[in-house]
Amino acid sequence: MTIRGRVDCIYLFKMKFNKSNLIQACCRRLAGRIGDFLLPARHRQYVAALASLIVVGCTTPPMPAHDTAKHVQSAASLANAIQFHTNALPVEAAAAPSRLPMATAIERALHQSTELQIALGEVRAAQADARQSRLLPNPILNIALRLPEGGGRTIIETGLTTELAKLLGRPRRISAADARLRSASAQAVTVALDVMHQTQQNYFEAVALRQETAILAQRTARLSELLRLTEVRLAAGEGTQLDVVTLKAEVATANLDLREARRRINRAHFALAHRLGQPAGRFDWELATPLYTQIALRGERDAIAHGLRVRPEMQANRWQLAALRDDKALAKLSWMEGAAAGLRTERDGDWSIGPTAQVPLPLFDSGEARRAKARAQAIAARQRVAQTARKITAEIREAHDAVAELMTTARQAQTQLLPLHEQRVDLERKVFEAGQEDVTRLRLAELDHLEAQLKHIRLQHQTALAILRLDRAVGGSTAE
Repeated sequence: MTIRGRVDCIYLFKMKFNKSNLIQACCRRLAGRIGDFLLPARHRQYVAALASLIVVGCTTPPMPAHDTAKHVQSAASLANAIQFHTNALPVEAAAAPSRLPMATAIERALHQSTELQIALGEVRAAQADARQSRLLPNPILNIALRLPEGGGRTIIETGLTTELAKLLGRPRRISAADARLRSASAQAVTVALDVMHQTQQNYFEAVALRQETAILAQRTARLSELLRLTEVRLAAGEGTQLDVVTLKAEVATANLDLREARRRINRAHFALAHRLGQPAGRFDWELATPLYTQIALRGERDAIAHGLRVRPEMQANRWQLAALRDDKALAKLSWMEGAAAGLRTERDGDWSIGPTAQVPLPLFDSGEARRAKARAQAIAARQRVAQTARKITAEIREAHDAVAELMTTARQAQTQLLPLHEQRVDLERKVFEAGQEDVTRLRLAELDHLEAQLKHIRLQHQTALAILRLDRAVGGSTAE
C-alpha cells in the first residue's frame, strides 16, 4: 500500500463511524483515486463536476429518532411496551385472570390487538421506505465493443452515468419518507387509543349491565311476591280481579325486561372477550373497577387546546402535509426523468475520456400536470388538517358539556333521589311492623326504590361513557 493509501484509511477510520459519513468519504476518495491513478492530469477537470455532484448526493441525514412502541406505551400508560409480532397472533389467546381490573383489561387488549399489529406493520413498511430513500441510485455502466470492418484494433467504449433526477431530488425524497414514517407512527398511536377506548366502553357496559340485571331480578322477585299477596287477598274477598291481572301483566313485563338484560349482558361479555383475545373463552371475570362518575373537569378552552396539541390524528395529518409539500417540490424535477450525467471513455489506440450528459427535451411533457397534481394534493391535505381540527373541537365541546351535565345529574340522583326512597321504605316498614297497614304498601315502596336504583345505575353508566368520550377526544389523561 502506498503512503497516500494508508493516509486515506486513517482518514476514514478517524471519522465518526456512521453510514452517512462513511459513504461521503468513500465518494470523495473514489473520485480522487480515479483522478490520480486512471486519468492523466489534463483530464482531471472533467471529473470535478461529476465528483461534486456525487458528494452532494452522498449527504444523508440520520433516520428520525422515534419509537412507536414507546409512544403507544406512554399514551396508554402501559407497564410493558407493545412488541411487533412477525407471526400472526393466536385466534384464541390464554385466558384472562379471574380478577380483571380496567388497567389489566386495557393492557391485555392492546397486546392482543390485531388492528394495532397491522398499524405497527405499516410503520415497519414506512421505515423501510425511509431507509430506501437514503440509498444512492445505482450507477449505470455502459460497455460497447466495435470491431472495424476488415479487422484491425478493437475499439472499446465505456461509460459510467448516474441519474440526475434521483440524485438531485434525493434530499426531498428523504424528507418526504421521514414525514410519512412519522405519520404512520402517529396513526399507530391513534389505533392504540381507539382500541383502548373501545375496551373501556365494553368493560363499563359489562359492569353496568351486571348491576342492572341484579336490580331487575330483585324487581321481578318483588312483583312476584306482590302478586301472591294480591291473589291471597282476592281469595279472602278483600281484593279485586283487576289488581291480580294488572300485577300479572307487570310480572310478565318484568320477566321480559330481565331476559333482554341478560341478552345484552352476554353481548357485552362477548365484545369484551373479543377485545381480550379470547372470543371463545370464558367470561366469568370479577370486574374490579367501578364506573367513573366524577372527575376533575378542566375548562373547555384548555381541553380544546390540549386536544389539538396532542391528538395523534392531528400529528398524522400534519406529517402527511409535510410529505406532500416535499412531493410538490419533487414534481418540479419531473421533466428531468431520464436525465443522466457521467464519464465516457474510448480506446482507439490511446485512451480518451470526457464528460457525458443526457437531458430530455421538455417538448411534450414539461411536468406541469404532475406539478398541478402535487399542488392539489397539498391543498387537500391542508383542508384535511382543518377538518380534523374542527372535528376534534366539536368532539371535545360535546363531550365536555355532556360530562358536566351528567356528573351533576348523577350526583343529584345519589344525594337526593335515593335517600328519599330509602326513607320511604323505612317509614313503610315501621307502619307495617306496627300493624297499621298490610305488606302491600311496603312492597310497592321497595319496588319504587328499585326503580330509583335502576335509574341511578343508568345515569352512572351514561356518565362513565361520556367521561371516556371526553378522554378520547382530548387525547388521554382525563379519566382519573
